[in-house]
Amino acid sequence: MRPFPRRAFYSLAVLAVLLSACDQRAFDSECDIVVLNESQCALAIYVDGHEAMTVRPGTDRAFSNIGAGRHVLEALDSSGRLVQRRTVELATGEDFYWTLDSC
Repeated sequence: MRPFPRRAFYSLAVLAVLLSACDQRAFDSECDIVVLNESQCALAIYVDGHEAMTVRPGTDRAFSNIGAGRHVLEALDSSGRLVQRRTVELATGEDFYWTLDSC
């Protein structure tokens, strides 16, 4: 039986180090929706008819691990009035960034 070649051992070691350094998000199959609230008021964000989060003025928040497919996003002001509605189609692992600049 031949010994394991030294070059192959070093190649495997380098590959192991590189793979361990990779960002886990590169392998993420879930989708995220990131809301950037550039308006002057807090907005309640609904995803598929369910309240997901509130985003304060001048901040951003993420709704993580949503499945791929079609989703309806709604932003409502503090009085419950619809500010904006979006329908998005997300592929596996795709993230969506939604900028809201008025309320």
